[in-house]
Amino acid sequence: MPKNKHKEKDFPSLQRRIILYLSQHAPQNINETMKGIKGQYKSSWMAFKSLKRKSLIQVAEQSKYHGREFPRYWLTEQGVVLAISLGAEPQTLLRKTIEIYPENRDLHLLVDITPIVGKNALDVLRLAALTNGHVEQDDVDFLLARQLRNPFSPEVTKQFIKAMKKYPAQYQRLKDSVELVNRKVSELSDLIK
Repeated sequence: MPKNKHKEKDFPSLQRRIILYLSQHAPQNINETMKGIKGQYKSSWMAFKSLKRKSLIQVAEQSKYHGREFPRYWLTEQGVVLAISLGAEPQTLLRKTIEIYPENRDLHLLVDITPIVGKNALDVLRLAALTNGHVEQDDVDFLLARQLRNPFSPEVTKQFIKAMKKYPAQYQRLKDSVELVNRKVSELSDLIK
């Protein structure tokens, strides 16, 4: 199995609990997380080490305690995608993602639309995060193109467009992509006649 392939059904229970705990809280040090999940220190420390090695968590900030600095961890972009697939509460995860990654509007959008487009979209997100280490606008475009095979209901389409409009640059890119696809389909249709 490749080093960075993360499937939720094969994911160790303690690591799963840490990912879900961090997804719902501000950056935490190992001790704070261990207390929050009611775990043991040694096993939590080893789980953190494994999650760092898998690039699912990273140091987000440092905290001082009795004159010593301790790292506080939070999810990487890959970790955010995994947290979604593990069932993290989307609205809290979105708030935390905006706090930790304020400039990454593509990631905000993906966290925001995943409850709308469904868990099948997570395969695309996971692949993008594993391939690039982060999520880009092209990944959103690919997600939307893939979704065309399974069209949304009118209600889901309205929810999706409403969510997209919160992200003007990404929404404009979506409109441009749809126009491009329409032109290409029209050209293909003319050739087939």
